[in-house]
Amino acid sequence: MSGQDDSPGGALDWFPWGRQDLPGWKFDVITLLAIIGESSVAEHAQILTASSLCLLPRIIPAPQALLRPTRPQRLPEVTAKMAGVYGGVVLDTVGFFANIMHPLDDLKPFAFKVLEIKHTHLTGKRPVVVRGAKTGLMGRLAGLRVLLKKTVRTRSKSSEERVNDILTYPTMVNSEDRYTVPPAYYSPHHLLSLFSTLLTFAIIAAAALWSDGTAILAISLISLSGTIVCYASWWRPILMNRRTTNKVPRGDVVIRTREGAFVLIRCTEEVARELYSGTEECRYVSTAYYRVFMGLGMVLLMVSVVLLGNCTWNSQVFIGGSYITLNGLYWVLGLLPQRYFWDLGRYEVRDVTPDDARRADEETDPDDPREGTPSFTRTLWYAVRETKHGAWVERSGAMPGTPQWKEWLEEAVRAAWKDDRKWEAVKRKNEIMKDALDGSSPTSLKHPVDEAEQRAPLLEVQTPRRRDGQGQGSSTF
Repeated sequence: MSGQDDSPGGALDWFPWGRQDLPGWKFDVITLLAIIGESSVAEHAQILTASSLCLLPRIIPAPQALLRPTRPQRLPEVTAKMAGVYGGVVLDTVGFFANIMHPLDDLKPFAFKVLEIKHTHLTGKRPVVVRGAKTGLMGRLAGLRVLLKKTVRTRSKSSEERVNDILTYPTMVNSEDRYTVPPAYYSPHHLLSLFSTLLTFAIIAAAALWSDGTAILAISLISLSGTIVCYASWWRPILMNRRTTNKVPRGDVVIRTREGAFVLIRCTEEVARELYSGTEECRYVSTAYYRVFMGLGMVLLMVSVVLLGNCTWNSQVFIGGSYITLNGLYWVLGLLPQRYFWDLGRYEVRDVTPDDARRADEETDPDDPREGTPSFTRTLWYAVRETKHGAWVERSGAMPGTPQWKEWLEEAVRAAWKDDRKWEAVKRKNEIMKDALDGSSPTSLKHPVDEAEQRAPLLEVQTPRRRDGQGQGSSTF
């Protein structure tokens, strides 16, 4: 360093002084590397802040992605038509966790599946209910103390499950006894959080070795900023539950995609309420001073970015390489399915699709252009055949309400109850429509039939719209 004789000496030697106009390579782009990768981090913000490991002091690529003016109140949902077979509920979306267990985007046009979903979470699996627990920081500390002692109360829980409870939310206060889905114990995000924490401490240790106080201060502030922002966004998903114990029908639901695929879910009303007909809410740990925490995190981030540009060359290379590595790892995490990030062990999913319906999206008989070719009518018949009910078809808009379609549906339900699995659904639909056009059907209308009126489905699945930050329609968290 030129002008060494003018050095202030002492601890101030750890910080830059005067103007640095030295020739040679420069690494001033370090401040840009620290904020690049916002899209990748924003994609993972949801799961990143669902675990208590988000409080670890560490560097996060593009931490400004976590600086949001408002917090979502609902989990993102997938657009599809969903109807209750017995309950009559009709919705235009499918829940977040349900779509993780059976991704609707993986279904081919006119595909058909029957899934059976049961609870595996029977005893000792629910969060401990602490009545009248305190709120705030003291309440969380008290809840953590109760959680560590609760082995007497829930001996059936494994050590892994208890640790998972701690990672999710230390208080475990649930006065409504509503279940929360925790992050997976071996979630890649947990591993990445631990790795980035160790990497952060390694940077600080190296900066101390190089007597670079600016780097130590910059990394400390940017890590503290991430911890503060993550604490303000720390949350847990809360599922809906039944408040009464009255006997109710089964909770079977049928899901229809825009491509004409059908999924029949066989489940109890409790499972349906948690995953399908109920709402999935975001319960935040910090309910007050959210904007204060965000403002403090923003100030610390801006100060740390300025300090990063004044680190020594060695520190900037180390920090830059660390951010490049972390950006790459977050990008790789975006390639993994969501099921790797959430612990859905509460549910057991079995594919019980009948053998004669597994190839609904394929040509099954080249010699039969009607029953052997994939079509909306054939897949709809498969769904009616397995449910043996037709009210959900009309309520969900899967078919028009014309007399011809109603006649076809009545015949389909009768064939289903007779267990006539080889009923020619497409052929019979064509015959009914032809008779209506010819005016030879006794059930046809007196006036000419409008062919556009017969088009199925009646209600198409609408494409998702852009959502706001309050979760009133957002496809992103």
